[in-house]
Amino acid sequence: MLAIGLMSGTSLDGVDAALVNIENERFELVKFVTLPYDESFKTRLSRNLNIETAKLNEISSLNFELGYQFVKAIDLLLQDSAYEYNDISFVASHGQTIWHDPKGTKCSSHVPSTLQIGEASIISYQTGIPTISNFRVMDVAAGGEGAPLVPFSEYVLFHSNTKNIVLQNIGGIGNLTYLKKNGTMKDVLSFDTGVGNVMIDYFVKKYFSKPYDKDGRIALQGNIIDEIILELMKDEFLQRKPPKSTGREQYSYVFMEELSQKLHFDAYDKKDIVTTITEFTARSIAYHYEHFLKDIDLVVVNGGGSHNRYLMKRLKEITHLEILTGEEFGINSDAKEAMAFAIMGYETINHRPSNVPSATGAKQDVILGNITLSPTKRK
Repeated sequence: MLAIGLMSGTSLDGVDAALVNIENERFELVKFVTLPYDESFKTRLSRNLNIETAKLNEISSLNFELGYQFVKAIDLLLQDSAYEYNDISFVASHGQTIWHDPKGTKCSSHVPSTLQIGEASIISYQTGIPTISNFRVMDVAAGGEGAPLVPFSEYVLFHSNTKNIVLQNIGGIGNLTYLKKNGTMKDVLSFDTGVGNVMIDYFVKKYFSKPYDKDGRIALQGNIIDEIILELMKDEFLQRKPPKSTGREQYSYVFMEELSQKLHFDAYDKKDIVTTITEFTARSIAYHYEHFLKDIDLVVVNGGGSHNRYLMKRLKEITHLEILTGEEFGINSDAKEAMAFAIMGYETINHRPSNVPSATGAKQDVILGNITLSPTKRK
């Protein structure tokens, strides 16, 4: 069986698409691509992730536009391959998170909610492939955070009998999964660690007109501003106990602009600002290891942050742990999350749960996702 997993994350880089072969309950990555968003689309998408600038008409349109973007990503994935639409058993799409409020604290109604867009009907109609989407909502309905969801696939793929492993993802937001050696699925711990690249990317674009700090080159040239890092480490999210999750609704560009004014960023060398912001990501991750985890034997870093040499260097220096990139560990770190949704989609079509209540805080194991069947008879 062949399946496609689709992921659009908090970094807003584009659509990650993974082609996965599933045989005898084993999962093999066949091919991976990323379809980048153009700047105008990314700008409109980013604008509608912020409560101060979001517009209902744009969100409605973006829901369908993203559906077409996902179809383009599927086409790019299958291009120059031996496969076409009819060879794919299902598509599993995370969509794009627009709003995430699993505790019901950000709206006067106090009802837990989460919203991902990227219309599954567009994917299914354009390709004829059954599409699974909205993976987070059932976990929230069951009293969970709706995040993180990747721990299920991480346990399936990477749990060890000899090592306690932390799988640390650094996308726009950071999140970790702790796999206890000889542990079961019920022993898995997973939660968001706060900012990943979201603040780094924002200030690199603002001060250096670059989309991100390639390889951490700017951060490596600057110095840490002590008074700023001390203030950043007072972030309320760090002290909150797991299970917990966050997103751009908390670390919005309005939040970052207010932060820069409050801490007088304009008074400092801009390279030092980037270094300090990057240091904050490293320290916030290390803070969670120290306060919420025990007996770590190995850390494997995935996502865009794994390519940031400053981040990797500082994580090793602060934690004194063995830290590898996904590639050093033998996996495609950029493909891991898209592949995770293909694995969860497989559980869904087999009527099996794929949330991890010990990670999300849900009351019970639940089957995730809405299934949009092919609207026409498949050949």
